[in-house]
Amino acid sequence: YYFSRFRTIETLKRLSWKNSGPEQLARAEMKIFETLKSQFQGRYIPIVNNTQKIWSICANLTSANIPVVLIHGFGGGVGLWSLNLDQLCLDRPVYAFDLPGFAHSSRPVFSRDPIEAEQQFVEMIEEWRINIGLNEPFIILGHSFGGFLTAAYAIRYPQYIVQIILVDPWGFGHKPDNWQTSPMQRIPPWLRSFSSVMMKFSPLAGLRVAGPFGVHIMKYLRQDLRVKFQKLFDDDRVLEYLYHCNAQLPTGEEGFRTISDLLAWSKNPMIDRIHLIDERIPI
Repeated sequence: YYFSRFRTIETLKRLSWKNSGPEQLARAEMKIFETLKSQFQGRYIPIVNNTQKIWSICANLTSANIPVVLIHGFGGGVGLWSLNLDQLCLDRPVYAFDLPGFAHSSRPVFSRDPIEAEQQFVEMIEEWRINIGLNEPFIILGHSFGGFLTAAYAIRYPQYIVQIILVDPWGFGHKPDNWQTSPMQRIPPWLRSFSSVMMKFSPLAGLRVAGPFGVHIMKYLRQDLRVKFQKLFDDDRVLEYLYHCNAQLPTGEEGFRTISDLLAWSKNPMIDRIHLIDERIPI
C-alpha cells in the first residue's frame, strides 16, 4: 500500500513540476562538452527492434589504434567522462554511451528478477555495439556500476574485447555477515544521506519529489563533484547536468535496485563469476 501510494505521489510530482526534461538535459550536457577541445559526435543508436535508443558520443574514429568504450556508473551519463575525453581520444577512437534507463537513453522496463535484469543490460549493450558498427577489437572501461556491467558483458560477449579496465567497480564483493553493525563503506556518503525509507524505493526518488528544489539538493549532496571538475569549469554545471540526468523516469534506477542488495552490494556478486571471463583478456 505504502509503496503504491509513494509511486503515485512521485509520478504526480514528476508530471506537474516542469523543471526538467530532455531539452534541459541536452542543454546541461552541451554546457559540459563546450569546454572540451576535441570534437565529439553524438547520436542515438536504435536497439530492441527500434523500440529503444541509446545516446552515444564518439571521437577520433579515423585513428587506426584500438578503440576504447566507456561505460559510466549508477546515476551518471556521458558528460561525467569530460575530465578524461580529451586525453583518451588523442591517440585512439573513443565511444561512450548513456546506459539504458539513464540520462539521454530510453527508459526500458527491467525485470524484477536480478539475473534477468542484469542480462537485459548486457544484451542492450551488445545491440548497441552491433548497431553502432563497432566490429573490431576494443578496450572496454567501466566505472562503478559500469564496471560490474563491463565484467558481465565480457563474460557473455568476449569476442572483440582485448582489455578490460575496471575503475572502482561496484558489485564484486559479498555482503559481509556483520553488515548491520559495520559501516556501509560501499554506499557513498551522499547516497547514505537519503533515509532508509527512501532506499526502499528508487534510490534517487527524493530528487524527483523535490521538483525544482532537486537541483539545490544535488548541489548540497555532491559538492565533491564540483571540486573534482574545477579544472574544467568553476561553476555548478556538472551538478545541474547530474540532476537532469536523474530527474527523468527512473527505470535504470529500478534495474539497478533489482540487481543490488541494499544498494551497496550485488545479489549476484561478480567475484563468484569473474573467472568465467576469457583468461586471454587482461583485466
